[in-house]
Amino acid sequence: MIWLLATFVIQFTHILDQNEIRTDLQEAVIESASAPKKFKPFDDGIFLLVYTHDGVVLRGNVPDLFPKEAPPSFDAITEVSHQNRSFLYYDAPIQHHHGMQGYIRGVVPMAFLDRKSNSMFFALLFGGILFVTVAAIGGYWIIQRGLKPVRTVTNLAAQISLKRDLSERIENIPESGDTIYQLASTFNHMLSSLEESSNREKRFNSDISHELRTPIAVIQAESDYARQYVASLEEAKESFQNIFVQSKGMADMVSQLLEIARLDSLTNIDKEPVPLSKVAEQLAHTYTRLSKEKHLTFTSHINESIIVYGNQILLQQAMANLLDNAFKFAHTRVHLEVSSGSTIHISVQDDGIGIPPESIPLIWDRLYQVDPSRTSKENKGLGLGLYFVQNVIQLHEGTLQVESTPDVKTTFGFELPIHNNSEI
Repeated sequence: MIWLLATFVIQFTHILDQNEIRTDLQEAVIESASAPKKFKPFDDGIFLLVYTHDGVVLRGNVPDLFPKEAPPSFDAITEVSHQNRSFLYYDAPIQHHHGMQGYIRGVVPMAFLDRKSNSMFFALLFGGILFVTVAAIGGYWIIQRGLKPVRTVTNLAAQISLKRDLSERIENIPESGDTIYQLASTFNHMLSSLEESSNREKRFNSDISHELRTPIAVIQAESDYARQYVASLEEAKESFQNIFVQSKGMADMVSQLLEIARLDSLTNIDKEPVPLSKVAEQLAHTYTRLSKEKHLTFTSHINESIIVYGNQILLQQAMANLLDNAFKFAHTRVHLEVSSGSTIHISVQDDGIGIPPESIPLIWDRLYQVDPSRTSKENKGLGLGLYFVQNVIQLHEGTLQVESTPDVKTTFGFELPIHNNSEI
């Protein structure tokens, strides 16, 4: 490829040089004929000579192998060949000067032009080879530098496969916005997602093992006691009742943990217009009956025709969790409030034991429970209800609030954004 390119350039340059040397030859001869005193026998590859009418050379030299019998060429530049040598020549009469008569002839050996072309050819060939070499080395360096993040991704993937450590990340990638940067960023996001999924699985397994340990121990102890020591039907019924309570608690706990695990894995949910006022009224009706069984006063204030864009099942469960929590700890009354303004506001208030100020930042954590000494055995939960509420509200782009004065009142609430019809 370089050879062909150099040959083409030389051929093109050779034509240009021929035209240029013809012009220079004609100008040199005419200048010497007009001003004989400036005559030079050799000037930039052009041989000049002065000769008489009968062909006698008075000054200058004829190039080797130039045919001496070549006829004068006054009208145009003539090319003549002799013994495989080619020459260009041109003649002009000397202008009338005292003491000088005759003609000026200029001769250019074509070999001079060929040597010039050959020198250029080899220069181009060498330059082309040098350019290709430098380009190849530079290209290799650029490719290696460009593929460095790809090798980093490959090596990191191999390390993760070997060590099973999903906390590794690709670092020191310039924020160029090119494909390599996008690849590294996507790989890091993928690792973050996998790590989060792995952590959720570990957390779920830890929660299960932690929460099942006590009820399983109770069931084993009751079964072993009944097997060895129960002597009457009443004692057997008591053991069976304890086993039933523990197994039901285990079933409820597993159900909640599975629901929490499902929520943890969600980044978005199916949403649609939800008639929140009707949902709240149905809950109020259900908890009004429950309040009579628990000897509590339950009141509600629900604005009509409130529509929220969200998931009805999750929002209903979140409101029910707050009401369940209030009914567990209330002394005499529970109040449900649903209203709308710049946002949709839902709150549940009770007059129970309350929450110490230092515990408020922690109540939304998974499996967190306020000091057990403040909680009766009947009201003891799993510490998952408020964590569930938090996840649901976050999926609805809402905010949570809690205010508590111990032994006076506690208010849990959340706010949801109002969406225009065009946004829905």
